[in-house]
Amino acid sequence: MDLCVATTAPDIGLASILKGFLEAAGVPAELRGSGMSSVYPGLQGMGTVDVLVRAEDLARAKELLTSVADDNLGDDEER
Repeated sequence: MDLCVATTAPDIGLASILKGFLEAAGVPAELRGSGMSSVYPGLQGMGTVDVLVRAEDLARAKELLTSVADDNLGDDEER
């Protein structure tokens, strides 16, 4: 099974949330990465975690991730 990177998160916490979001929408996902930023918070860029999906799910995953990002941007001004 070919896995593709749908997105990259700066830490394991956000990566886990994104994985759960995709799976709740019916897109199976896996995580790959060191997650070292959770152990050593000062190490920027060393703890990135890839959110992986099957090649056939990549377009849908990116669409879902874009929609959630768009929904959460700019909300502060509306409140």
